[in-house]
Amino acid sequence: MSEIRIVDTTLRDGNASLWGEKMTTAMMLEAAPLMNRAGFSALDATAVSHFEYAVRYLREDPWERMRLLSKIITAAPLGMMMLGTSLNLFRTIMGPIMGTWMQRMKANGIGRVQIMESSNNMADLAEAARYAKEAGLELGVALIYTHSEVHTDEYFAQRARDALRLGPDMVYLKDPGGLLTPDRTRTLVPAIMRALDGCAFEFHSHCTTGLAPLCYLEAAKLGVRTFHTAASPLANGPSQPATETFLANTRHLGLPCEVDLPAIEAIAAHFRDVANAERLPLGVPVEYDAFQFEHQVPGGVISNLKRQLGQLGVAHRLDEILEETVRVRKQLGYPIMVTPFSQFVVTQATVNVIQNERYRTISDEVIRFALGQFGKQVRPVDANLLDRIHSLPRTKDLVGGERPRTSIDDLRRQVGAAMSDDDLLLLALVSQEDFSAMRAAGPIKTRYSAAGKPLAAFIGELVKQKNASFISVQREDFSLVLRRNGAYNL
Repeated sequence: MSEIRIVDTTLRDGNASLWGEKMTTAMMLEAAPLMNRAGFSALDATAVSHFEYAVRYLREDPWERMRLLSKIITAAPLGMMMLGTSLNLFRTIMGPIMGTWMQRMKANGIGRVQIMESSNNMADLAEAARYAKEAGLELGVALIYTHSEVHTDEYFAQRARDALRLGPDMVYLKDPGGLLTPDRTRTLVPAIMRALDGCAFEFHSHCTTGLAPLCYLEAAKLGVRTFHTAASPLANGPSQPATETFLANTRHLGLPCEVDLPAIEAIAAHFRDVANAERLPLGVPVEYDAFQFEHQVPGGVISNLKRQLGQLGVAHRLDEILEETVRVRKQLGYPIMVTPFSQFVVTQATVNVIQNERYRTISDEVIRFALGQFGKQVRPVDANLLDRIHSLPRTKDLVGGERPRTSIDDLRRQVGAAMSDDDLLLLALVSQEDFSAMRAAGPIKTRYSAAGKPLAAFIGELVKQKNASFISVQREDFSLVLRRNGAYNL
């Protein structure tokens, strides 16, 4: 019996789902030696959205991040998850520039790419698949799961056969909304595996409904051997199942896994310390959530939505927005709730709620979706909404014309600067202002220590206690006394 293999998702999907992509390079590098010896078959390390966040908010060069990680993690390939049809979620960037992107991925230490097309139109991935193979990258193709009356087992089996025509090294079932159930797993997995006819198959879900750990075990019983999991502090909730718990359960099924358990436990301990020091959430198992099957918003999108609503001071309207998401998705013809469609639908729902009027403002992305510029969908857009979209002056600007095909030379002419390919590709994703601010921030910090930070966080919480007039903290090497006199005085 072949052994269980683990693709670790801590750095990308766990980070996105629970921490809103806030994990810095230094935090990653502290765990990198442990990850190198853990025995993972691959590491899900980054995505285009992580590149954008690193530049805009962390002021870090994501290419340098990959170079630093790949110098330490040599036992398994670093992976990148991306759309196979455009570099940018909200702006079409396709053509030869995709080939340059793949080449620079490889040159900067990324060894594996997982591509997807948001409607499972596999033929649209042919160009990206060719570029990946030309760059020498291990190629994975996503088969995106969703729950509806038209997404039958045979639908997914046919899409799996379509994916095989791309010549992938593996195909993986990607369940971004955590919508799989154990019962559906029992019928779906055999149908897909028969269609793949021996091609490597991986399993990826989220714990959003609380069912993913059970689905993983059912898939293991059915013969799946490679699973995407995260270190426990960045697992569960909207993330993947925890590596430690999953492996404990598969051992009870008699399925071996040649991993370094002490290394995996040390990885978890490191990120638990980071979470406590930085006041970041720890992943915890969730109770069954029937509403998830209605709105189907992926965990990472929910995490970012919560953060953005908090910044706007309207966090209390989350449930209202998710209810509106159900209505918007239905009117758009039930697109699969995965990047970029999940972002389009949730953004439009948020605007509808915040403006207290449905479709007063319609985003360019929703207009382009309704015009068919994101590929063929399984259901048409609601006729009344389509009429509203066609009545907008903005629609006339977006109708017709071929989607631009860009090369790195085109980008260089637009920017008008003697820059490296890596920098030009970043400028395809972020503004010149953000790029310049990242460069001005200086080199990436490569050392991280949580030591002392828990104490600072603890003291910060103590001083918030309004009924405390005196605080004393004593440690062998440290003494602090605070007395309240209007405010605390040291």
